Amino acid sequence: MKDKLKTITNLTNEWYQLIGHDHHKDRDCHFYINTVWSYGQDQKYRVEHYGYVADEIDEDFNTYDQAADFLIKKLQQIIKEEMANQERERQESFDFLKH
Repeated sequence: MKDKLKTITNLTNEWYQLIGHDHHKDRDCHFYINTVWSYGQDQKYRVEHYGYVADEIDEDFNTYDQAADFLIKKLQQIIKEEMANQERERQESFDFLKH
C-alpha cells in the first residue's frame, strides 16, 4: 500500500505541474479517498475530485486498495488527456501564427 500512496503523491504532483502554469483553481489539485459509513452497512471507500479541468469523480469501492488502484488509473488517464489537450492547443496556436 505504501507504494500506491507514493504513486498517488507523484501523480498528483505531475497533475499540478501540468495544469498549474495555465489554470489553477484550488479545487483542481485535491483528490480524496474517504471512508463512508451509511445505513448500518459496511464501510465504502469513496474516491472524489471536484475540479474544473478534469471531470468530477465520485466512485465507491469495497476496499481502500481498490479505491487507490482506481485513483492511480484515473490520474494517469486525466494526465494523458490533459497532455494531449495542451499539445493540441499548442499546435492550433502555432498553426494560427503561421497564417
